[in-house]
Amino acid sequence: MTADIPEYDLLHAIGVPFSNPKTQYFDEGLDGFPAYGLKPGSDIKSPYRLFMPEKLYAEFSITATVRPANKDGGFLFSVVNPLETVVQLGVQLIQSGPGLTNISLLYTDANAYALSQTIASFVVPSFAKKWTRFGLRVSMENVTLFLNCLEFDSVLVKRNPTELVFDSASTLYVGQAGPLIKGAFHS
Repeated sequence: MTADIPEYDLLHAIGVPFSNPKTQYFDEGLDGFPAYGLKPGSDIKSPYRLFMPEKLYAEFSITATVRPANKDGGFLFSVVNPLETVVQLGVQLIQSGPGLTNISLLYTDANAYALSQTIASFVVPSFAKKWTRFGLRVSMENVTLFLNCLEFDSVLVKRNPTELVFDSASTLYVGQAGPLIKGAFHS
């Protein structure tokens, strides 16, 4: 990483010690390293500005290492508008048929759209109960999925705006998209 490119770790929103040890826990991750685990009822939320920039860069990447507890999926994270009705930025896993999972990137200008917009979606083999690494690279004209460190697929996209500005009262959720949109993720 160069000094010019800032990095934002959304896992810092998970406070340690855990706010609710019944729904948040440490697990054994890849290569025996510790990982965070989330159970039903986990509620991790924070003002987005504590962990993200006011304006999302035109080109950015999102990386994740996850082990879904089941095939239901859910939101890995989301930044929602103040009314908590629109996902401005988020990554969602959804079952997409037998043995398949859909990885979706949501990217929405909440001033222009009343519903969350999915700008890229990728159908991959299911990885429920398996540690999996993936990355989404967002460039000016496409979104590329890397699955377990290999380029998996790329789709052309049109984003408007190219630099997403979050509402100052937006909320960051980890493992869900809030009480209205829901989509809890369990690991």
